[in-house]
Amino acid sequence: MNLLSDKQIELETKSIYRPLAIESGTTILPLSELGDREFELLCYLLVSSELKNLEYSNIDNISLMQGVSERGRDCVLYNNSEVVGLIQCKKYNGRLTKPQVIKEIIKFILFSLLDKTILPNKENFEYNIYVSNDLNGVCIELLSSFNEKIKDEFINGNIEKYTNDIISEYESFNVFKNNIPLKRIEDLLTTIKVSYQNGIDLTSRILNHNNILSMFFNIKTVVDLESNDKNIRKALDDYGLTLLTDKDLKILKQRIENTQEKDRINLGLMDFFGYSKEFFDYLQIDNKFKEVLEPYKKMQSLLDKYLMDFLSTEIQKSVFNEITIKLLNTQKIHRFSVGIAQPYLFTRLSKRILIKSLPKEILIKLHPDIFKSQEELILQISEFLFKTSEEILNGNYNNLVGDDNLVQTKLNLYEHIHQGINNINELKEIFKKDIKILIPVLERIEDNISKLIPEERTIIIKDGSFLENKDELENIKQTLDKIKK
Repeated sequence: MNLLSDKQIELETKSIYRPLAIESGTTILPLSELGDREFELLCYLLVSSELKNLEYSNIDNISLMQGVSERGRDCVLYNNSEVVGLIQCKKYNGRLTKPQVIKEIIKFILFSLLDKTILPNKENFEYNIYVSNDLNGVCIELLSSFNEKIKDEFINGNIEKYTNDIISEYESFNVFKNNIPLKRIEDLLTTIKVSYQNGIDLTSRILNHNNILSMFFNIKTVVDLESNDKNIRKALDDYGLTLLTDKDLKILKQRIENTQEKDRINLGLMDFFGYSKEFFDYLQIDNKFKEVLEPYKKMQSLLDKYLMDFLSTEIQKSVFNEITIKLLNTQKIHRFSVGIAQPYLFTRLSKRILIKSLPKEILIKLHPDIFKSQEELILQISEFLFKTSEEILNGNYNNLVGDDNLVQTKLNLYEHIHQGINNINELKEIFKKDIKILIPVLERIEDNISKLIPEERTIIIKDGSFLENKDELENIKQTLDKIKK
């Protein structure tokens, strides 16, 4: 066989002409602008790449022919070292017609009658036509049910006519000149499988293999500005141009852009614009500067406290709606397992509030739990719950604090939670099953609540100049209306 080696293929691909291709997500690649041999190389490398990704079950190897004396084949397909098909590549600007396709297949059939090794098993053979553009309607109809519809071409005499034309054209077929083997041709044409791939099909496949795409085409990417708005804003942000797109920052820019450098006081927690250094020198007298900062510290502490209260409330609501109602009340999990939800979520989410309040080194010492992984935290909380439950199940109430009425209430609650459970091992088996159901729900709750508590929080203190700005007053009104809702 005239098969091409990997080295020869590599040399050919280095010298190919790469036509311009516009990548917009809807455009068909300009396959017809490739040369005939380049199109064959593309089809070969595409299938080779797909084979490496195990995208085929009926073939495991492909070979590319030299380009001469290929006997109606551009690529040969194998399975377990047996020939099971071929790819015939047709690069045309126009649409391939029915006579052209039939003649190509007949030419191969005649070669196979001369050499049975190229079509060893008619029951397990697929003739693939890869076209750079498309087929015309009549041809598509033929290939939609080739083995049946080709019979009509025998009846109307087209097969005999096309065969005579091919025999006259090729010296290799002189042996058939006075004895056309129509029966054998019919047997093969009505048995082998025939399929095709047009330019749209091939484009779709090529776009999944960037290495093939860039090897054969000079790619220019076109994007829709509206749908790509987020990426554009991200790019602006990366280059420090957020002020161009952020409404609030535009207002802030207007307020501070005319402030001279000497009147900008940056203190980390608070930045002051429009206050001179001399004024701050004055504030140092009698500790007036401390009086200025004190209200801010109180505001920050108060907001953090209320954020924690808000977090606790949101967790309670979410646990009730997503776990108690949907999982516990439908008997998908045991009531004991519900106990892990609130401490787990509060520990995970409180990190969003605490993380900016103190340096990380101090937080690790004061609140080490907020830095634990999901697995570590679940293990820690569950072990605490198991320990408490084991004490209660064994009749040890020493760690229950409170007056007699409170202790009795807690015992009644524990009895309700552990109803039907005889020992701690049973409880651990139940929890092991339930936690698999709970984890995705806990992750979803955590994700939803985290959106309500951004890690970065900023307060801007302004003077009364906004009262003269109608646009700012309208924004304030709209904000107040939102809060009222």
